[in-house]
Amino acid sequence: RKNKESFTTDKRPPVFLLPGLASTRLVSWKHKPCPQNALLSDIKMLDHVWLNMNLLIQMGTIDSKCWTECMTLGKYQTDFDGADDGQDAQTSKGDQPSSRGCKLRPDEGLDSISSLAPGSISSNLFVGGTNTVYAWLIQWLADNLGYDVTSIVALPYDWRLSPDKMESRDGFLTLTRKKIEAAVESNGLPGIMVAHSMGNSVFRYFLEWLRVQMQEEAYERYVQQAKDSAAAQATASAEGQGPFWRRRALYRGLINPGGATGIVDEEDDAILDLARESGRQEDREQSSARQRPNNEELENGHDEQSTTRKYPKLYELAKVEGDTEWISWLGKHIWTYVGLAAPLLGAPGPLRSVLSGENMGLPFTHEEARGLELSFGSTSTVHTISTKMGFCDGDDMGNGTERDRATGKNPNSNLACLEELVSGIESSKGTNDPWKNFPALRLLLKERQDWDSAFPTFRVEREFCHEDKNTPCDNQTQVDFGAKDIMDGRIFEQFNKIWKEKGEPLGVKFDQLRQSWWHSKVPNMLDKTPDRPHIKHVILAYGTDISTEVGYVYRKTDTHLDNSTAETDEFDGVPSMSQIIWEERHGRLVSESQIVEPASFTDTLLRKKKDKRRPLKTNSWLHHSGDGTIPYISLMWAHTWLLHATRAMRSLNSTSSMLEGERISNPNNALDSIKVSHRPKGGSEWIEGYGIERSEVDTESPSNDGDTGTSNPHGTKYKPKMVRFQSSGKSRSTGMEYTTTVIEAIGVEHKETTRNYDILAATFTDVLKNLHDDYGLI
Repeated sequence: RKNKESFTTDKRPPVFLLPGLASTRLVSWKHKPCPQNALLSDIKMLDHVWLNMNLLIQMGTIDSKCWTECMTLGKYQTDFDGADDGQDAQTSKGDQPSSRGCKLRPDEGLDSISSLAPGSISSNLFVGGTNTVYAWLIQWLADNLGYDVTSIVALPYDWRLSPDKMESRDGFLTLTRKKIEAAVESNGLPGIMVAHSMGNSVFRYFLEWLRVQMQEEAYERYVQQAKDSAAAQATASAEGQGPFWRRRALYRGLINPGGATGIVDEEDDAILDLARESGRQEDREQSSARQRPNNEELENGHDEQSTTRKYPKLYELAKVEGDTEWISWLGKHIWTYVGLAAPLLGAPGPLRSVLSGENMGLPFTHEEARGLELSFGSTSTVHTISTKMGFCDGDDMGNGTERDRATGKNPNSNLACLEELVSGIESSKGTNDPWKNFPALRLLLKERQDWDSAFPTFRVEREFCHEDKNTPCDNQTQVDFGAKDIMDGRIFEQFNKIWKEKGEPLGVKFDQLRQSWWHSKVPNMLDKTPDRPHIKHVILAYGTDISTEVGYVYRKTDTHLDNSTAETDEFDGVPSMSQIIWEERHGRLVSESQIVEPASFTDTLLRKKKDKRRPLKTNSWLHHSGDGTIPYISLMWAHTWLLHATRAMRSLNSTSSMLEGERISNPNNALDSIKVSHRPKGGSEWIEGYGIERSEVDTESPSNDGDTGTSNPHGTKYKPKMVRFQSSGKSRSTGMEYTTTVIEAIGVEHKETTRNYDILAATFTDVLKNLHDDYGLI
């Protein structure tokens, strides 16, 4: 009691809550008539549209069109005005397209991300616990640690948009930066970022955007300094008496305190050249500013931005200063990052919803849902990323060269290549298996498992039949798509060719992908695996062993008329999915048919249902399944973050000493630095080691357990088995010690990670320990 009072009277780190997909309420900012039926309610100003149970009930019982029109975005993620769907400018009832459109914006404050439809009996009846987002965590922080509205900051956003559109339309990234800075200033300590599901991908994008923003700010300062120096040259002496030269000396000491002259000489040359030319080129600069680089010039990404600058040499120096300020900003403002159910390598589900639709349990068809999901730019935010992109020795390595692979340099990272660590681990075998407590790292590093190791993420089975023959036909082909095909958009191009659809919606999705990710100043994060961010404490927690979709099979039958080569003008309709591939407990793969099969007379009479799931003829690819939404291969990439300190120590990139670190452990076996413990199912104490072997695991459903957890209405009521992995490191340049923790909770479903008592207690136990160690707070 004394400790609790001590904490609640002291300053505390602010908590920032970043929700996931479909986890922020959306509010109408435009009156929308619903003339389809007299029983329908109009959507009025400030009405909650997502999630509004009254509207959902009307959807299921009267008409879904008005609500879906309101939720739909325009062709390039603009506010939908009804003009993008190919209909006439005037509907049959005389409604103008503008009256059919809608304007939705994210709600504000903690309430917007607590419960999507609070206080509604129908919400509990129809959507139950999925209605709750961060309500229980907010209540727990308030009850146990004295948090309130001054120290918990909500970061709601329009989850339909890609991150670049969140910024360009709503200023979300800029506002996030300002909110974080203000909360840290007010509370006196750096904060705790808590992100769930897609919110982790949005946070990753925010960090990359912030880095570019600070580089831009440094570049603008340099340009302005040069302009000031040109104006001051008439009165300032060449010996450095003017304000520009004082700033130059100050910056010289900042970036080069050790006295090396190489980079400073470059800086002097660049700024001197700029200073001499600034007066003569001022007019040309205004003209150049009007000639912005087009998309093709930006297509090759962030690395070529310096070549499009008026002063590329100066921009290279600005990037160095910007990176320094970026690292400093993170240290000052974000002390801990808690990633709940983080899709580090993406998930195939959102892409499935784009290709063929997924109604998310709402009362409308998959095809109707597809119209919505085609308009959402956010679906690409969690596109699958190949594990190959995390290694340096693969042909698929983005910008890797033979020299990079030969020297062990990772072209997409300041860390050593992952494959470098395997030989040291293997050589330390002795009589024991060094991988015994690290099955995830064994699968990733040694066996090099990827999305398509056991089955392709997407497959198209296509048959060509003559008009007088029925399926199956002899002429059949098969096309497989892996993570690489999703990353580069090839899957959209191929589906667009195979299925002829009105308006080519998948071609539009390909354009969206290029616009938001390839033609952006922010480096494309969809073509590389994520590394641990430069934050003092990182905790990743997720559930496992829930049946999760990991692959899909689509089927297309083409009928050809005999002796005819003419193409038809008919459209094929929505791509047809024939199978879903699931990973089940302990990584078993099964196939579920989506084709309705006629039941026998006996089965009909006895009301027997056929089991649509059949085991695949392949070995189990992983030791766990995912959390019901995110496949395990995406979740378990978190284990590579445990190796961050070792990889930083081994990095041969001598130009990035600021980001290097040193591991606190045996330098030979990378796994020796990781502490492993587990909490048995139903238990309360953590025990050293991984726990019982897979063959001994209790396979009972956690829903059959007794009430061994919390009775809070937002929480779940069982104590799952949990396994915890912990590592630590120390920065060479700053001396900062940092920690990484990965927590796996067996049987915890994706959405439960924000409200499950056990997983949150395990996570915040680490947070409280770090608070005590770093700040003396309890």
